[in-house]
Amino acid sequence: MRKLKITRRWRKKSFYGKTLTLWTFLLVVLGVVFLIYVYNSMIIYERNLVDNYINYLATSGKLSKNIDNNLFEVSEYERKNAKITEGIKKVFKSKDLKIKKNNSLSKDGIYAYDLKINDNVVSTVSLKSVNKYIRMAILTINEWDVVDAKTYFDNGIYHYEINIPSSYKLYINNNEVKDSAVTKEGDVDGLDRLTQHIEIQKSKIYNINNLVYEPKIKIVDENNKEVKWEAKDNKIVIKNDFIEIAKLEDAKKYIKDEFDPLALAKNYSLFLTNDLGGERHGFYKLSPYLIKDSYMYGMAWGWATNVDITFVSNHRLKNPVWTNESLKNFIIYNDNAFSCEVYLEKNMIVNGQDKVDKMHDRLFFIYYENGYKLVDMKAIKD
Repeated sequence: MRKLKITRRWRKKSFYGKTLTLWTFLLVVLGVVFLIYVYNSMIIYERNLVDNYINYLATSGKLSKNIDNNLFEVSEYERKNAKITEGIKKVFKSKDLKIKKNNSLSKDGIYAYDLKINDNVVSTVSLKSVNKYIRMAILTINEWDVVDAKTYFDNGIYHYEINIPSSYKLYINNNEVKDSAVTKEGDVDGLDRLTQHIEIQKSKIYNINNLVYEPKIKIVDENNKEVKWEAKDNKIVIKNDFIEIAKLEDAKKYIKDEFDPLALAKNYSLFLTNDLGGERHGFYKLSPYLIKDSYMYGMAWGWATNVDITFVSNHRLKNPVWTNESLKNFIIYNDNAFSCEVYLEKNMIVNGQDKVDKMHDRLFFIYYENGYKLVDMKAIKD
């Protein structure tokens, strides 16, 4: 009924009315089409500005088509049916992706860009204009072609160096990593001089390469309890479960025979400035706390027998000799080994002027042949 009324109204209209209505409708349609054209032109123009186009290529996934899908042999610990180009596409879509123009490679109409993730260049892409056309009489739009697209995934899109205690287990994507995949097994960093004489739990290092997607990594201890981890610069390090104690009072229950590390540290400091006294400049006062033919024994013997010890500046010790002394930050490695941080200020007068000789070191001890022996010292930077 309503359609019939509209038809009658249209028939009753004059030719002028009909023409005006048709032209009005046509102008509205043309206006809409024109606005769509303008809007679309602006989008194309903005997107095809070279700095914007490289971003569009990467984040849209189109750039991955220029990447070889056989860059590396996919790891056995990767999920099934992983495609390298899909993995790279996901990386390029990451919110952490940063794109920066590479001025050193941009020349002769070629624009080069570095694509970075966490300040690491993962790809370098070069673009060149292959065509230009005009839209709206004022917009010059370039059409771009990828001249070269290099990626730097020699070890895979994701790769890790994982250092864990030898009693721990490693799982990648729910698959236990075999011991045959261990690339290095050895002493915990910094404890090699202790392990020359006693057994301390070793560490093992895995290099897990050629992963396409970010993996699920699980590390469990000897009690099958999952251990928290954090990756930094593609490295994961889980320290051995050594006991760390801040104060001497709490550490004493782990140290045998009422041993006093601070007293030995003072004697060693006096020995270095030729103030210990005794035969061989005091060497034989220290030697009971050293293992013969060890690193520390060789260092001490070399100093005691070298002519340089006689050239120590003329000085005398003040009273009190020691100030600001401290013994803290103990690490208990096992029943027979520990280390501690020693700080000493030895007060001296050298050539008529006050001088403070500081010792700030971590001292390493092992219980060997019925007593503690000093096997290593490492300076601590203030």
